[in-house]
Amino acid sequence: MVIKEQPKFDSRNWDNTNAELFNWLDAQWIDITDPESPNDDLRIQGFEKGATLFARGEGIHWADGELYFCCTNGGNKKFGQIFRYQPNSGDNQNGRIQLFLESEDDSLFNFGDNLTVTPQGHLLVCEDAYTDTVNNHLRGVTPNGELYNFARLRTQTEPAGACFSPDGSTLFVNVYSPTKTLAIQGPWKRIKTNKV
Repeated sequence: MVIKEQPKFDSRNWDNTNAELFNWLDAQWIDITDPESPNDDLRIQGFEKGATLFARGEGIHWADGELYFCCTNGGNKKFGQIFRYQPNSGDNQNGRIQLFLESEDDSLFNFGDNLTVTPQGHLLVCEDAYTDTVNNHLRGVTPNGELYNFARLRTQTEPAGACFSPDGSTLFVNVYSPTKTLAIQGPWKRIKTNKV
């Protein structure tokens, strides 16, 4: 993906703020010459053709006509970012992208990875920071980009693969170690119903 009129755009914001919160950027797609990539060089091929740089892209989720994905160590403080992409939006046949969230405080959001959308339209993000302090959370993100704590793991492990049952009544979350899958039924109606 190339940001129109800004080839080799650096969305990571590590040194400078290039991607601004909630600012939509027009995007277009490029073809890769050697997609089989036997030399593991897809990112290099793309960047040479003007593709955007993202920081450690991980979790991705399609929701109601748009796509969300995490950049685990993106942002000026390297605590993580979430981007929102809308294909074929309005007059733009190639789509548009925005920085939806960038963490400035690791106690609010740290190394977001897998994510899903709740039946009420909020994002639910699994953190995967491995630090001396056991503090990985499931974080909620409102449609306005506001963060809230949903749950915290008390063991040094990573939650992953969050998804809801088809009827929206049960949240499934995998835990890496000790290996298990949790089925969580809760008062989901307490979550505000504003759609993302």
